[in-house]
Amino acid sequence: MPQIEFDHVSKYFMNEKRRFAAIDELSLSIEAGDFVFLIGSSGAGKTTLLRLLANHITPEEGAIWVEGQQINRIPQWRRPLYRRRIGQVWQEPALIRKKTIGENLEIVQRAMGVSNRVIPQNTLKALSIVGMRTMADSYPYMLSGGQIKLVELARAIICNPHILLLDEITANLDDDTGWDIMNILNEINRRGTTIIMATHAKNFVNIMCRRVVTLVSGRIAGDVEKGKYGELR
Repeated sequence: MPQIEFDHVSKYFMNEKRRFAAIDELSLSIEAGDFVFLIGSSGAGKTTLLRLLANHITPEEGAIWVEGQQINRIPQWRRPLYRRRIGQVWQEPALIRKKTIGENLEIVQRAMGVSNRVIPQNTLKALSIVGMRTMADSYPYMLSGGQIKLVELARAIICNPHILLLDEITANLDDDTGWDIMNILNEINRRGTTIIMATHAKNFVNIMCRRVVTLVSGRIAGDVEKGKYGELR
């Protein structure tokens, strides 16, 4: 059984009093340990697909299965337990500006029910993985945009998620910082974490040569193993 399976999933939103399908009868299977790039124009459904998988929103039609569990039927009180398996980095800033980097990571762990005894070592380990160990006592306003993304990545992996969801994590970063992030992601994936990354960054997609899923109007227009940006075969 695939680790992740979308079975004829549809998600609708309202736009100027008209209902439209952000995800339209979509079926997709992803195996454990895959690295998948989601590509497509703005509005193609990439972020909606990730938010469905994160269980932030639920579909009107179809079923989403993760590790044998139908997540669109998880009761509200059990959703935090599910989300502990899912690391997430979104386009919107996630860090609390009045808390240090270390405190931001501690807050996430407490929300996930991590024992206080291991929180400090988990924090330093996650920051070390992304090369930000010395920044634990810094505040978000003291960091560059690239450093913020690295900290948000540390925040996402701190509870050892099975799946990592990334929404334009390299957007608006210079190439060197972008490649620093991609190399870290490659190592995280090599250790067994499934990664699904929505992106417009053609250079990273083409050089990494991983699975590429192309969305058009909420449907899969292409799904290529070891693909290039824009390949639809």
